[in-house]
Amino acid sequence: MSYPPTTDKTFLGTLEAWFRTQPEILVLIRVRCGAGSKDFELFCSFEALLSRIYELRAGTCVTVFKQPQLPIRGVVDEAFIDKCLSNIPEGAEYLMVETVKTFAGKASWFHYGSDVTLAGLRDDLQESRGRPVAVGIYPPVLEQNDDIIDAVVPDADGIVRAGPY
Repeated sequence: MSYPPTTDKTFLGTLEAWFRTQPEILVLIRVRCGAGSKDFELFCSFEALLSRIYELRAGTCVTVFKQPQLPIRGVVDEAFIDKCLSNIPEGAEYLMVETVKTFAGKASWFHYGSDVTLAGLRDDLQESRGRPVAVGIYPPVLEQNDDIIDAVVPDADGIVRAGPY
């Protein structure tokens, strides 16, 4: 698959337009040759997302979802766990993303979990007890449509060298 660079005017213009109509956008960040390493992050402004893209290593793939994702929000406690378990059907792949970064020394990340079982959802939520999270059906990562766009951070010479992811 061929990806545009994250510097592409059409890609950036699309993101900017989406933020004019959406209060928040979910982004999947996948690292080239990272053994499946990925992060999910929520952004509330074009400027914040652009700043994050500038921090990424060359070859990193950025997948952006226009439509709202992960609609179940709250701080994890027993009532929130029950709410999630009653809203996610058994067998449906879910995604749970903490909305506050975890820090360990110089490293930071947004903890996330996914699975297709309610037992897995309960375990992931228990791991995030007391932390704010966003939960919902796993976003349609493999779909290509007008509400999902991908781009790759170009190398210093401006060339896109994608995957494997």
